[in-house]
Amino acid sequence: MKLSTSGLPGIAAVVLACTLPSQNNLVVNGDFETSTIAPWVESGYTLSSQVSKHNCSGAGASYTFNCLHGGRTGQTRRPNGYWPGNAIEQKILVVQTLEYLFTADVQIQNIQSPATGNADAGLVELFVDGVSVGKHDFGRYVGNTAPRARMCFTFKAATTGQKDVKLDFSRKYYSSSRTPTLFIDNILLTASPIRPIICPRGERKINATASIDIEGTANSRFALFIGTGKLTSGVRVANFAGAWWLSGVTAQLFINNFGSAGKFNFKPPIPNDPGLIGFLIHWQAIEANTNVSLGEVTSFAFY
Repeated sequence: MKLSTSGLPGIAAVVLACTLPSQNNLVVNGDFETSTIAPWVESGYTLSSQVSKHNCSGAGASYTFNCLHGGRTGQTRRPNGYWPGNAIEQKILVVQTLEYLFTADVQIQNIQSPATGNADAGLVELFVDGVSVGKHDFGRYVGNTAPRARMCFTFKAATTGQKDVKLDFSRKYYSSSRTPTLFIDNILLTASPIRPIICPRGERKINATASIDIEGTANSRFALFIGTGKLTSGVRVANFAGAWWLSGVTAQLFINNFGSAGKFNFKPPIPNDPGLIGFLIHWQAIEANTNVSLGEVTSFAFY
């Protein structure tokens, strides 16, 4: 149901000024659709790594990077108790004090021994110039499952220059033939993201409840929209920050206010409808504060 947009100017009521190209990903080959990892470079303990087609995000099979988590005898355990595993990295120009938004789809699955559980499925961690800026810990693995997650966080660079941006795959134990396989896809790194930023958390299964975080400006009013399509180029709107990206069938879900921390979480029920499986939905929020901002667009499927 469409709600009142009091305090939020409507898109149709303003003049469209120009278009923007697709989101500028600072990472090269973040979706591995070249079927190789180049220009990523592998380091650490390389074990059973490859680029192959897999449904990591829940939106259908595509090329992903995958490897076994964990270390080996002779290594030095890290202060956090994890053994160094495989890693992929590339050099990217980062600018001090700029904010960056990182997102990636990750999944764990025990390919070698599907029914076997595991005490630790591993940690995916992003390092920029040797400093950890964000991570996702899969924790204990339950047999015959294939848990998915979306990594999504912001960070600021400590210094300016060409820096190593490294995704590291570590684990509390050594690797073995029964260690779960880590899949990663759709790696996106953008500079100076426009809020609101939308991040799904945890699983997005049908006949369950999703959890979605929205981050914006403290105490500002915002509206959340979804669309069945995403424009090739974002449309700039006069006097608005950001750009409008949604296309196809578009609907406004609701209007609400951010709290004093600029955070909002909602938990929509996902219908038990097989037709939703793999269907990509695009999400964007608009906030009205001192200025009006068309936030970052994010896309994900239910499964």
